[in-house]
Amino acid sequence: MSWLVHVDESIRTDDGVYVLAAVVIGAPDAPLVRDAMRSLEPRPGHRFHWRDRLPDARLAAAAVVAGLPVLPVAVIGAPVDARRQERARRQCLEALLFDLASAGVDEVWLESRNPALDRRDVQAIAAFRSRGVISRDLPVGHRRPGEEPLLWAADLVAGAICAAEGGEPAYRDLLAPVLTEHRIRLT
Repeated sequence: MSWLVHVDESIRTDDGVYVLAAVVIGAPDAPLVRDAMRSLEPRPGHRFHWRDRLPDARLAAAAVVAGLPVLPVAVIGAPVDARRQERARRQCLEALLFDLASAGVDEVWLESRNPALDRRDVQAIAAFRSRGVISRDLPVGHRRPGEEPLLWAADLVAGAICAAEGGEPAYRDLLAPVLTEHRIRLT
């Protein structure tokens, strides 16, 4: 089976936590997951975004994702401050891509942030490849969340973990039976 991965981030600068979350989806299950994520749209044509949802909507969305055929994986990096977010992203991305590549995923899609920041990701990924962290054969690209609802699931996982880091564990608790977390110390 082909394994697709979609990745998003969340940051809690108050608590010094950077989260890079992924959802691993079997290619045959992607349409089902897309449809489920579209069902979470607050209005047609408006994507689900964790930070825009109220607690009840977040709980309902986490329950939806927990019932889907997805494997959430997250790297939680700390400490981070507002000035070092890109460094934190690179370190978390390296750890996440290493884990995913070791597991044999077939393609990875990062949420597109903007052209300049996407180029930083591309440069970091090239450095990972040159150091042998990930294979040159693993496709890693960017997608816009408005065009790919599978990214919404990664956004939800990242948000749930950040909420738990801030003292609200209910969302992460719903995902816990299928969630894999790795903690790293950021340098």
